[in-house]
Amino acid sequence: MLKDLLLLLTGLVLIVKGGEFFVAAALRLAEFLRMPRVVVGSTLVSLATTCPEMAVSVMSGLRGESGLAVGNAVGSVMCNIGLVLGTIVALKSVDIHWRSLALPLGVMLTAGIALLLMTLNLELTRGQGVFLLALGSAYFAWDFIRAWRDRKPVEIAEATAVKKEITATRWAWLRTRAGTAVQFVFGAGVVVLGSRLLVDGAVNVAAVLGVPTIVIGLTVIAVGTSLPEFITAITSARQSVSDLAVGNVLGANIANLTLVVGVAAVMGGVRMDRVTQLFNFPAMIGMMILLVWMLRTDKRLSRREGVALLAAYALYLACLVVLTPRAGGH
Repeated sequence: MLKDLLLLLTGLVLIVKGGEFFVAAALRLAEFLRMPRVVVGSTLVSLATTCPEMAVSVMSGLRGESGLAVGNAVGSVMCNIGLVLGTIVALKSVDIHWRSLALPLGVMLTAGIALLLMTLNLELTRGQGVFLLALGSAYFAWDFIRAWRDRKPVEIAEATAVKKEITATRWAWLRTRAGTAVQFVFGAGVVVLGSRLLVDGAVNVAAVLGVPTIVIGLTVIAVGTSLPEFITAITSARQSVSDLAVGNVLGANIANLTLVVGVAAVMGGVRMDRVTQLFNFPAMIGMMILLVWMLRTDKRLSRREGVALLAAYALYLACLVVLTPRAGGH
């Protein structure tokens, strides 16, 4: 048990540190390309910070533990909205622009409802996985092209300034194109290694504790793999660009529900228990609807609403703990 816990914790540490390297390199690529902030937040950073979840999904598929991948993806969505966004907003109110968020909110909610409906028979087929991958790829491609086409000079200047602040480093060489490429590859490699240790440890710990691996994915692994989003959100809030954090959270959630879950399904199909399907998916959609309501009723997310998101996430975890024994370890 101790060995398995060490594997799990080592994997988490490697994923977090590798994710930091990977995200920083991705952001500098955006700086080199002079991408506007909206592109960086909703597309590039979202995909970069979802790298840990994707790595865990692939490793889980190779181990035949697709439920772990789905639990990680769904748990990360809950964590991104409840813990990451809730913490940021509780610390500092965030001004939002509904028109720019309406589409990603709609796509996120649609993907969540589609996933709920597709798993009514407690499984997700390879064909459905292909559909999710196509949906996610189409959205991110369209979002990138649209935002790039509509970028404005002021946004380009903003993006450059923000990226310089977020990716500040003591080693000047890493800010060069060659250094960025090395850091990008190194960070990705560390994330992959960490995800392998994490999956091995999580599967063994779940077996010892007698709980489904999907529960481990919904909790410990979900929080661990969401740390890159949390770090990016904290940095964005500190630099007074909290809209970057909101865009990142929405984009990361879309990536989790389409690309991450899609990969898990394509690699071998996904099976789950009834508790997971009847509780976790509806809870996820409920959290999404709560966020949409908060964003729609005002032009900002207040600190009180941030506390409400944190409370909703805490309630979700409490219910998950109560319901877990009923899963019977299957």
